[in-house]
Amino acid sequence: SGGFAPEVSATLKGEGGLTVIIFMQHSVLLALAALQVMHLELYWASVTTQIKLTRWAIENNLSDIYTHLQLWASVFNCTAVICNRQCPLHRDPRSAPEGLDVMTSVGHYCDGLMTLSNLGIQLQYNSGAMVGCSGHIVRHGVTFTGDWIVWTWFIRNSLHNFVGTP
Repeated sequence: SGGFAPEVSATLKGEGGLTVIIFMQHSVLLALAALQVMHLELYWASVTTQIKLTRWAIENNLSDIYTHLQLWASVFNCTAVICNRQCPLHRDPRSAPEGLDVMTSVGHYCDGLMTLSNLGIQLQYNSGAMVGCSGHIVRHGVTFTGDWIVWTWFIRNSLHNFVGTP
């Protein structure tokens, strides 16, 4: 595993962490359904990773990680919430190149526009829109006017590599 050791993120540690995970369960179901349609092989590889990681936590008596994994309803191993912030064009170099980032937009705003610049695509990105792309490969950004939230789900290879899932 090359020195990498999984742990519960700082955001999810402590009293409120489990509440946050429970709160996320409903919204992640849409992203999971989208991933099953967009990239079924990645979905099943990620399910396998979650199962192997749970076994590892049990075998190593890591009750904190095990408890969090029991409530983590997603095969995505990372999430980010972006609120009311313009998102300039960028790539996500730590995301898996073969993976898909699933970005869901919510809020009361107008003129939402997502640009996938190296693909030459601009999408109307209104509340409720969901876009999946390789954030590692595709340069992407969003502009908008109003109150805006993007819930992004993505996968980092570190956990897949740790448990030996291709």
